Order: sequence, then structure tokens, then C-alpha cells
Amino acid sequence: MVDARWLPSACGSLIPALIPPAHIAVLWFFWQNYARYVDKRFCSCSCWDTVFKGPYESGIASYKHMYFNATQNTMKMWLLTVISIISLYECIKQLVILVLQHRVRWTMVLLFVLSIFSHYYAWWAYINYYNDEYYEQWNHQLFFTITELMSTVMVMHLASTDNAVTSKKILCIVGIALLHIAASSFDQFIMNVIRGEGYAHQVVRDLGFMIPDMLQLIIPIWLFRQARRECYTTKPFHRDRNLHKDIVTMLFFVFVLFAICSIL
Repeated sequence: MVDARWLPSACGSLIPALIPPAHIAVLWFFWQNYARYVDKRFCSCSCWDTVFKGPYESGIASYKHMYFNATQNTMKMWLLTVISIISLYECIKQLVILVLQHRVRWTMVLLFVLSIFSHYYAWWAYINYYNDEYYEQWNHQLFFTITELMSTVMVMHLASTDNAVTSKKILCIVGIALLHIAASSFDQFIMNVIRGEGYAHQVVRDLGFMIPDMLQLIIPIWLFRQARRECYTTKPFHRDRNLHKDIVTMLFFVFVLFAICSIL
């Protein structure tokens, strides 16, 4: 039997390493007409504080592939990046372990994979907020990030067949999906995609949000229906008052969160 203990760590490392290059490749595809040729012999870096190089190079420096300033925002960007990479690594590693142990729910693996784009977009947005010191959309983005994290935590929990499928767990994912679909529709999706007023990269971005949200609404409901069918003690839907209460509670929280999102 082949020893596959290396596979979780390899997959956990590979995907975080490949996402940023893939992102840059997509940006190049859409925005290559805006790219400028840079002559490295004469290009200079004039907006740096020289702490990075110290006495070796100060003042206006020569071309750098990467340079950074010793500021609080640089520290925040670094910490955010490290936490994000480690979190992604651990999630992928755990999913691969579940696959190897035959204890995985593939529907939840699919939902996790689909959620990577939204989490990566959030990371990229915060990096730009810190880098540009532009915070007008911060609270709005933070709202979507927190709710998306709540959904992903539940997806990771249900990815293991050891954890039971319950109405509260499923409705947590479904409720957040409903919230995101409603908020995105009133925000950008209708204007950019339905009306066709968005640029190509905006259409791709909004579809990248909407399609996973739709599947996070459909797939958990299908999974819950299958779980109820397999349980012989399950009451019919019209007689299951606990399920009715859970649905009403979920809809109430969706309404409240949507109102908060509208204010932000």
C-alpha cells in the first residue's frame, strides 16, 4: 500500500501557492492593454522609507521587484496574509485527510472549493484597503467576510461524515447563502450581469460570487432532504414543528442581517 501521509501537507501547500499566480494571470488577461513597459535600468522607487535596506541603499532606489515600508499597515498586511495562508492550508489538509480516511461528504468539499474565491477576494480587498489607506467599503466587506466565514466553518464541520446533518447546521449555510444572494442582487449583480452594464472582469467577478451562493443554497437543502429520508424517525415536514421554528428563526436573522448590510 502506498504511503500517502505526505498528500495532505502537499495539497495544503500547493493550493495557497498557486492561487495568487492564477489571479495575476487572470488580471493580465483582462487588463493587459493597461500594462506599461518598465525599463528596469532607469526605473526607480521613490516612495519608500529606506528601512528595508538601511545604509545599503537610501534615498531614491533602483528598480525593485518588491519593496515595502516599515509601517503599521505593512505589519497588518503581513499578519493578514500569514493567517489566511495557514487557514487555507489547514482546511485543505483536513479535507484531504477525510478523503483518505473515507469519511468525507463530497458535497461539502464542493462547497468549500467554491468558497475559496470569495475568501481570496476578501483577502485581496483588505490588502488593497491597507495599501491604499482607502476604507470607505471596509464595513461592507467585513460584513460579507464574517458571514462567509460562519458558513465555511459549518461547511468544514459537515465535511466529516462523523458529524450529523441537522436542520440548524444546514439552515446556517442556507440562510447566509440567501443573505448573500439578496445583498449581491441589490448591490451589483443585477446592474453588472443582468443589465449587462458591467465590464467583463466585473461580470466574471459577480458570477464568481453568485454561482457559489446559489449552490450553497441548493446543495445543503438537497443534503438535508437525503438525511431526513435515511432517518426512519423523521416526522413529515408539515408535522415537524421544530423544523418550522428553525426555518422561521433563520428567515428572521436573514432579514435582520440584510437590514444591517443595507445600512453599511
